[in-house]
This record gives sequence, C-alpha cells and structure tokens, in this order.
Amino acid sequence: MSTGFQSIQINSSAIFPRLTSLPDAGIQEATVRPVVTSPAERLDADPSASAPLRIRLFNVKYSPNLGDGLLSECLEKALIALGASEDTWSIDLAARQAYGDGLAGRLQIMSALDRMPKWLRRHAIRVPMAIHAHRKWLPHYATRINGANAIAIGGGNLISDIDLNFPTKLTLAIREAERLHLPFVVYASGVTPDWTAKGTSMMKKAFASPFLRGVFVRDQDSKRLWDEKLGEASGFQAVVVRDPGLLAADFIPPSRIFGSERPVAGVGIMSHIAIRYHADNAPEPAYLENWYVDLVRGLIDSGYHAVIFTNGSPEDIAYLAKLQPRLKAIAGDAISFPVQRTPTELCAIISSLDVLVAYRMHAVIAAYSFGVPAVGLAWDRKLRSFMTSVNRDEFLCDVAHTQATAAVELACRAHSTPISGIEHEQVLADAWQGVAQLLEVLEAAS
Repeated sequence: MSTGFQSIQINSSAIFPRLTSLPDAGIQEATVRPVVTSPAERLDADPSASAPLRIRLFNVKYSPNLGDGLLSECLEKALIALGASEDTWSIDLAARQAYGDGLAGRLQIMSALDRMPKWLRRHAIRVPMAIHAHRKWLPHYATRINGANAIAIGGGNLISDIDLNFPTKLTLAIREAERLHLPFVVYASGVTPDWTAKGTSMMKKAFASPFLRGVFVRDQDSKRLWDEKLGEASGFQAVVVRDPGLLAADFIPPSRIFGSERPVAGVGIMSHIAIRYHADNAPEPAYLENWYVDLVRGLIDSGYHAVIFTNGSPEDIAYLAKLQPRLKAIAGDAISFPVQRTPTELCAIISSLDVLVAYRMHAVIAAYSFGVPAVGLAWDRKLRSFMTSVNRDEFLCDVAHTQATAAVELACRAHSTPISGIEHEQVLADAWQGVAQLLEVLEAAS
C-alpha cells in the first residue's frame, strides 16, 4: 500500500543504521535524493563549504501540552544530527521560554471561552490578542530570530484558525523572516478546515511570501486542505512527511518505572473542555467522567495495573484531579498517577506501558515510537489520520458512541496485536527522511 510519504537516501548509517538497512516497502521515490553528511565531513571534503545552517523553528514548543514540546525537541535534535548547526532551536509562538511558562489562568480562560458562542468569543479576544501581538509576540520573535540563516515553521496543528490565533502569530513570524531575508519552510504541520474569512485572508497573504521555499504537512488530509486553501496563493503544493514526534525513541531511552507484576495499561486523560474547544463531537461531561471510570475499572478487572496521566495541559490536570478520588476508590493498589513536567518525563511514562488508551495524538505517537500498542480515542481527524497512516486504525474508538467495556476489549486486543517490527522501522525511517529533505531544501535556499 502506498503511504504517500517521500523516500530519500541519507548517508548516515553510522549514526542511524535503520536508514540504510531497510527493505523498500513501496514508499514513493522522491524526485530529489539528497545525501546528508555531518558538518565535519563536509568541511573535510570541501574546505570552502559554508558553515552549517543555524535554523530557528517557529512552533509551540513550550505549550502546556507536552506533545508539542516532544515533536519540537525531536525536530531540533534530528536537524542537528543530520548536519544543522548546534545553534538550532525553537522560538515559541506564544513567547514562552520554558516548560510550565504561561500556565497561570489558562484553565479559567478556557472555561470562560468555552461558555461563549463562537461569534462572541472572537470579539472577546480581539483586543487582548492585538496587545499581545505587538507588546509580547513580535518583540520575542525579533530578538530570538537573530543569528539565524534559515527558518522552519512547524510542526503541530499550526495551519489553523481558532480565534485568529495562528493567523496572527504566523503573520508576525513570517514578517520577521522577510525582514531578515531568511528562507523558510513549513514543516510537519497540520492543516484544519473551517477558517474564517479574515483568517483565510491573513494566511493567504502571509504564505504568498517570496521567501517560502517549501511546504511539508503531516497527513493526507492536511495536504488536501493546504492545496485547496493555500496552494495557489503560496505557489506550493504540500508534500506529506511523518510527524517528528515519531523520533522520540531515538533520542529518549525507554523506561520501566512501574514495578507491577501485572501488565501496565496507560490511560491518557483529556478534559471535556479541551475536547469541546477543538471538536464538535465532544461527549457530555457526566458521560465522559463515567466512561473514564468504567474504562479504568474494566482494565483493572482484566488484570492490568492502570497508569492514569495527562499530557500536561492545566485543564486536563484539573479534570484528572476531580476524577482521582473515584478512580482510587475502585482500584486499590492497582493504579498509579504519575506526574510529568517535560517531554522526557512524559516519554518515561509512555515507554513503561504495555498498552495505551488516549485522546491526545502525541501520546499515541510517542507510544508508537516506543513500540507500545495504543487505542486512539477518536475526536479529531488528525488522530484518525495518524492511526490510518501506521495501519492501526482498527484500534480507534469513538467515546461518544462506544461503551467503555468495548474499549477495554479493544485495548486487550491491541495489547495482543504487536506493532509490526518491519513496519515500525520503516515509519521511523520515513520520519528521518522527511527531516533530511527539510534540511536539503533550506541548504539549497541559503
């Protein structure tokens, strides 16, 4: 089956043997097949060769959702490993500078916005957003971009229009790249439907930039949406690449932090507020709470030790705190509630599991990276797209239409259906190959 992902030969077998040892799995051949070597090898071969690229990555690395940090860290490390300068790092689009930065009041703000109709919400945030744009975001971008000679925008669900958030931030970021005449590429981003007329106009104007050098998105749905919405304005049709979060296992050692004699089932909790903010098919709050409780009870009754965690967003943490007494009451010693503050700590939890049930896409992506079978709780097209791309879509579950007992059965079946080793290696090789193509494009443009 064709995956739609590009295949590129990379001269890096000493660092990543999987890239040169895999059989051809029917992946589409790319037109350009770069050979990416280390900076030292390039300078030894050609003393006049230019220095490695200093790349700035515009993303949401320090988002409260640690999945954003995971993909950002993986992309930074992969670029450096493949030849970019060690002076390659991320600029957070919300001007955050560390994990945990900017959390104060987020839950209250999201709760207030959740109670508003969309038209009122857009008006309510217009003035605060304008203030942040010129007093906080633009100065942060202008300072942090100094020293760069190339830009990558992505990954994450950045090509989206919720309350004009990313249209505003990306317009400012691209303006800074243009000010310094820096080439930029969109990389591994998700593209969403349902844009406002204003957001569409802003995105078209921003991505019509003469400094745009390529567009790479993370799934076929995003490619279709980019090509329809921005292909003509930007002059680029999108290329599909793997999410860089898939490289987690190549940078973070796996853990086994739960000392249970039982197999370990993880449940990644996402609050009803977060689901409703991004999707139209959110379960009712009372139903979702009871569903989680029944899921955990069923997993424990099936012989698992249950590990309950979040990806770090305050609304999810508060929701889990509300659930925790009910969960403890049914589980006794067969349950754990680990806390995570960084992507590495999140991966320590996920890599310790035997099976995962989760809403958040990057919990599922990290699980795949570490070879942990997962049940994806379908709520957004992006999760479905990922599960389909790795041939695990039979393990998708729609909470609103599926009883928790059926989800328990699906988790047991996922646990007994290991991820194919050959396919897993190919998927991770695809992820490396995509980063190599990003670096090739930026080097050619610089």
